[in-house]
Amino acid sequence: MKKYLLMIFVLILLLSSIVIPASAQVERSPLLDAAFSLIEKDNIFLRRYNEITGANVEALFEHGVPYMFGGKGDDLFLSQYPNFAKRKCWETTKFYRKDSVYIYGLDCSGYTQWIYAQVGKPAHDSLSNMILKWEYERNGQHLYNHRKGNEMPPYNELKDHLIVGDLLVGKHGARHIMMYIGTLNDYGFTAEEVPELAAYLDYPLVIHCGPSPVYGEIYTQFIAENPELYGNCKTTNGGVEVSILGIPLEDAPYQEHVQIDDFSYFLIDDGKYPLTIWDLPNCTSFCWFRM
Repeated sequence: MKKYLLMIFVLILLLSSIVIPASAQVERSPLLDAAFSLIEKDNIFLRRYNEITGANVEALFEHGVPYMFGGKGDDLFLSQYPNFAKRKCWETTKFYRKDSVYIYGLDCSGYTQWIYAQVGKPAHDSLSNMILKWEYERNGQHLYNHRKGNEMPPYNELKDHLIVGDLLVGKHGARHIMMYIGTLNDYGFTAEEVPELAAYLDYPLVIHCGPSPVYGEIYTQFIAENPELYGNCKTTNGGVEVSILGIPLEDAPYQEHVQIDDFSYFLIDDGKYPLTIWDLPNCTSFCWFRM
């Protein structure tokens, strides 16, 4: 009897440890529905989003959508769902090779344009135009940018000025685009749960398709396990992921060089998910952009 009562007590403790705090504030959004449908199954942010909002968004692919240079949400994308399409790369970059075959995923702008298309919004402009065209700053679509006089507030205050769906375009080396999705607080994370991130619970989170420390290994294994479909494919160097902004890179407990990129990240969800830092402070140019 005592052993039985002890088991019930332990079960109650376990259940209480996963209750989402009342402070969680993320609200259901068609943009988030679309964005999270392309992340991997059992992703902690997808789980929290469904639990907090009552949504029932399902990831389309077990491992999420991989990055592919130049990949767009065109007729080929999802054309062979639930399998991936394949495509030759049409240009050589630091990682991708022209005429080599890859699983057909999305690049950063392919991902954000796909999200917006799912909710009936127009495609955004090229990333260079989004940053540099004065027209966007004049008409108020630049919330903040790198120019003097239009600086951002502190990172922990951005949540008071951004809305889900705002886009961040930044450049260090290449340009990259991401979508604002809220904060760790919004998804119910607490200082007790993620003590290394306790000072950053109000810092902005973005979802994007870009370089990742784990996707290359995941898709190398996926290709090896599916040789009849993808045996001629090379692996990726990224995919759809959530990152945090504004934290000094040296504050992350994990620093790693993977494939061709350096990563600084925290491990959350019992060490299963790398929450990477996207290095906005060192951008040479950027803008927060509202469609």
